[in-house]
Amino acid sequence: MAWRTLSFPAAWEALFDSNGPLTLEVGFGDGRFTERLALEQSGARFVGLEISSGSLQRALKRLKRSGVGNVRIAKVGAAFALRQLFAASSLDAIVVNFPDPWPKERHSKHRLLQRSFFALAAARLRSGGEVRLATDHAPYLEFARSEAAACGLYRELRPQPPAAVFETKYAVKWRDQGKPLYYVVFARNPLPAEEFDHLERPAEMPHALLKGSLPDLAPLPKTVLPYAGGHVILHDVSRLLGSGASDAARERWLVRATVEEPDLKQQLMVLVEQRSAAEVIVRLEPFGDPIITPVARGAVHAVTEWLLHAASLSAAARNY
Repeated sequence: MAWRTLSFPAAWEALFDSNGPLTLEVGFGDGRFTERLALEQSGARFVGLEISSGSLQRALKRLKRSGVGNVRIAKVGAAFALRQLFAASSLDAIVVNFPDPWPKERHSKHRLLQRSFFALAAARLRSGGEVRLATDHAPYLEFARSEAAACGLYRELRPQPPAAVFETKYAVKWRDQGKPLYYVVFARNPLPAEEFDHLERPAEMPHALLKGSLPDLAPLPKTVLPYAGGHVILHDVSRLLGSGASDAARERWLVRATVEEPDLKQQLMVLVEQRSAAEVIVRLEPFGDPIITPVARGAVHAVTEWLLHAASLSAAARNY
């Protein structure tokens, strides 16, 4: 699923041509659990998220082999997808099977099921909707229970787990080793949840206009800039082929950047182009369908500031 091209939130009824119950699975592994549920519940809709390319490929092959048509999968982080791709009260369930336990205490901040995630999930679940957790890690179980209780928007249930839960790749591995397996459900109560806005698609790419002429291209040292709650990293700059000093109005540079924020990391390209003898544009390139977050806009800001300090240019307009 090309999630970067979807609206925020996504139009799931159109994408599935169905309005059945909607379940989100975070970290579907090789897809065997997703496949089994989708086959058993043909009228329901399932969306799976993964960040592992290998897992994505294996699950896609599995789903194609079985001819499952009520599953959509994407390579994207859970928190970003949950916030941007789903409308308020649109989900019936969020399934998290055997998440990374981050067992060291100092790494617990990386665990998925912490209070901030439960708060976001509450905004996307319908009343009575569920966060379903399966884990082999007792400390993670207690951590999730504590975080859900602190959120105040769930009641804890201990139902009999569906058979498919403990037939996943990792469940089979842990069971064969004699490890105990745990299953808990956090059901959304009717209390009001915090609202989480969606990003808006911009009408045009973030850009800045500068007055002056570009100098000879010089190396760009790696630069890290805090911006809008995240970080912008400028890696290097290169001249695009076909531009040159003999055609000053076509001098073009490409700056390679990374933007990192709490729930999203993107590799971006920022174009620097001499549009006329006295005007330079700095623009985020549309290649790769970047998501225009506040931190992504910071990539244009960082390149603009570099040019203002490294060349005899002045800012005429900032549209980011």
